[in-house]
Amino acid sequence: MFVTVVAVLCRLGTSASGACVEEIVTDSNMTPEISMMQCAVGAQAPLAKWMGEHPIYHANWRLERYKCVPGHYEIKGRA
Repeated sequence: MFVTVVAVLCRLGTSASGACVEEIVTDSNMTPEISMMQCAVGAQAPLAKWMGEHPIYHANWRLERYKCVPGHYEIKGRA
């Protein structure tokens, strides 16, 4: 099954709606060994690493939540 990992990231210190965005972190094309179960159980550590290395989201952002989506996912814009 094709799986897409989507992170919902929010700016620190803002409570306004629209301060959060969705980002596709990886999918089965980029990480072939990822399954729905691996995503649901073990995505926290790789997400933290991804955030720490990302040029935009490494500072002043927090991971609000993430989701494991079956199939391809289209970003809807603001979360």
